[in-house]
Amino acid sequence: MYQAWPDMLKKSKQRRFLAKKDKEWQQELDAFGDSRDPEAIHRLRVAVKKIKAVAHFSQACSGKDTKKDFNLLKKMYRQAGAIRDAGNHLQLLERVHAAPEFFKREQQQLQKEASQEFVDSIETYRKKGKKAARRLLADVRPVRQNCIKDWFAAELIKVSILLNASGDELHQARKEIKTLLYVFKLLPSRIARELRLDGGYLDQLQNAIGDWHDAFVVAATLSGKELCGAQAMLATSGEKETEVRMLAAEFYHRVHLDE
Repeated sequence: MYQAWPDMLKKSKQRRFLAKKDKEWQQELDAFGDSRDPEAIHRLRVAVKKIKAVAHFSQACSGKDTKKDFNLLKKMYRQAGAIRDAGNHLQLLERVHAAPEFFKREQQQLQKEASQEFVDSIETYRKKGKKAARRLLADVRPVRQNCIKDWFAAELIKVSILLNASGDELHQARKEIKTLLYVFKLLPSRIARELRLDGGYLDQLQNAIGDWHDAFVVAATLSGKELCGAQAMLATSGEKETEVRMLAAEFYHRVHLDE
């Protein structure tokens, strides 16, 4: 029988994590179907993001095509994002500038239509989700410490490059950081300590990028439609991007804890 090395992320731990997150998103799927509660959609997306992070990491270190397994959840995840974004963008604008009526109606209609499409597809999402869970649980493998360290090193380089960009690439940096954080929290404590990552700094940075991106998207949506609102959100977007740039300065040094 195969004996797992002590310095590794065991298959059993990954399987427990994936099974737990699978149960969580299915519970939130049912909750949204019953209540249309946008917070249920948020919790569903967080659980699915964590599954995606482990699938991405596992493929890099095992050679199994676990990202293909996750693809069965993609449509549900994107549709949930459309619901979430419509509500978030309206709330964000109203914190900065009175939302014009056309924008309120537009976002509310988008949210209503996306929610209905999501609810109509719940059974399909559930069936595909169960299939994805079976495949992922079968495909994960133990991950040795050397691959864990190599993967984190490569991901940090990728993030540092993306942080020097703008637009979609800067937003991609946030997705990569969140993947790092989700996997980091899953690691055995001794391996996590040896990586010397400052999780608090990474979380602060990804939140700052998220705030910038939300303002940027709302400004783009209003461009050419409502001058005052667009200008207000554009100014907010600029302020938020400045905060990101300040946080991202000397990223590679700041992301590592001092010994």
